[in-house]
Amino acid sequence: MTSPIESLPPELFRPILAYLSPEDTSALAQTCHRMNIITRDDKIWQQYFRKRYKYSTNSIQYSDEEYLPSSALKVTEPPDDCTWQEYFIQRALQDKHIRFLLNEIISTRTKRIYNAELILSTYGLLAFDVLKHYFSPSIDISKQLDTSINFTLRNLTREYYSLDIARLISRNIGLTLLNDMKNRTEISTEGKALINALFIIQCFHPYGIFLSLNRLHLIGQCLINDPIFSTLTINEKCELILTTMKKEKFLSANGGSEYYDLENSFLFATFHGKSTIPLTLVAIFCALADECNLIARPIGFPGEVMAQVEQPLNNAIPLIISVFDGKIITLNEINIRLADVLDRPLTYPLSITPIIELIIRSARNIINSISRYTTSSLNSYGLYAAVSILKILGGGALPFAFNSVMNIIKEHFPMDIHFFEILSSSMTTMNDDLLEIRNQDLNPLPIEEKRRINSLPKYYAGQIFQHKQYNYWGVICGWDLICMASKLWQVRMGISNLLRGASQPFYHILANDSSRRYVAEDNISTEIFNLIENQEEKYSIVQNLCSIDDIGKYFESVDIINSRFIPNSELRNEYPDDFS
Repeated sequence: MTSPIESLPPELFRPILAYLSPEDTSALAQTCHRMNIITRDDKIWQQYFRKRYKYSTNSIQYSDEEYLPSSALKVTEPPDDCTWQEYFIQRALQDKHIRFLLNEIISTRTKRIYNAELILSTYGLLAFDVLKHYFSPSIDISKQLDTSINFTLRNLTREYYSLDIARLISRNIGLTLLNDMKNRTEISTEGKALINALFIIQCFHPYGIFLSLNRLHLIGQCLINDPIFSTLTINEKCELILTTMKKEKFLSANGGSEYYDLENSFLFATFHGKSTIPLTLVAIFCALADECNLIARPIGFPGEVMAQVEQPLNNAIPLIISVFDGKIITLNEINIRLADVLDRPLTYPLSITPIIELIIRSARNIINSISRYTTSSLNSYGLYAAVSILKILGGGALPFAFNSVMNIIKEHFPMDIHFFEILSSSMTTMNDDLLEIRNQDLNPLPIEEKRRINSLPKYYAGQIFQHKQYNYWGVICGWDLICMASKLWQVRMGISNLLRGASQPFYHILANDSSRRYVAEDNISTEIFNLIENQEEKYSIVQNLCSIDDIGKYFESVDIINSRFIPNSELRNEYPDDFS
């Protein structure tokens, strides 16, 4: 007997199949000859592909014509002589291999760096389409909006390594783009050029290429689609762009700590409402001017960056925009402002500052911010970006010992060993260290067990606690039977003032501000969490702890009922008595 569904005309199957997953459609194809033919509809497989895959290339090339990383997001046609179904199957097989390598990284310490590099070199940006499914809600905005996600069911270790590999890929893209800039004979200075150059620095940020610059296109479209816009003069258009920037929360930083905050060197904070420095504001202004069919270029002065906007009339003097001050400024005003640092007054025509020079300037800004505020959680990321820029694009000697810097970066980014090998090619000592890392990746040292003695210490790895003195929340991820920190650290932290001094257990902890700390047992309280009656408050505390960057390095999940995080296999092997 023929099934009623088999009597349907072929054209009705396309909207039906759109509701199925690709896997279900493949299963349907195996039921009979007619279904096999119908499910080969390439329009259906095109829909499946566009729904599942965001990236079309394994890397990004520098562009001054479109926003980065837009060039990697375009999937217009499958490769030559390939149907959408065949293309989908190719990517699905790649996905399977990426998941296999990810599982190897999670489950075994052997070849962890090797497998991460294999994902990087073989798939690059294409791996994001697999890794994104495991990102934590703090990274994936769509998951933040999905209230059905129960964080107690999340696999924190999988989230950690997925994000770690994604960040590795993002940093590698930053390095690739820097080399691309270096090898170009000419780089435009107008329009999107500067914002794309700053995006390269963003690649080294924890949120890397998750940032989209297309918001600027949407803002520009709103401006030019306003019927009044075409009637405005160049001056009025520039003033409208400046006003719009303020409405969109692209704001100027105040002096002092806000101005020199390292976050200002990354686009992520600026695009999320944080006030910023002149260089970033000028980049945004030039991009918006380009959206509005104006030609704007950056001009660098001592301690200042402004924008110059061309006027279409012959011999018309260009407009100078102090974007940081939010106004059009005259050359005379600039000369008065910079009188103390200029050898002689500026005259027209003003020299446009090359993009590479501005990127090197940004690297110097990063180093200045790090030297002013040494405790920022972004310091290692900023240092990585600055060293990469200065070593690849030039810019003079580094203002610190290169060997020391590499040791800091190596500590925070152990999977980036290939980059370190390139930069350290002439340094024998560093090469020996890197070779040792390679060897340990292939043959990891055994985990040294820490056993309890006479039921000490009091607390266990994984327990949620509140600091008695500073009231922050944290998670214990290790312990020592006595304080193992240096005498200098003990003096600086006033350990001798504690009731039991250094002769008590000390705990390695992750605090809810993502910092790592070493805390005396006298200062730990696990009882406070258990006494909280409001379940929403408890969930809020745990959710905050789950968002700590390194939480998945030690723990797989959360057990709220028992007020603790569940360790992964490595932590369990290191502290076997804590989880017996």
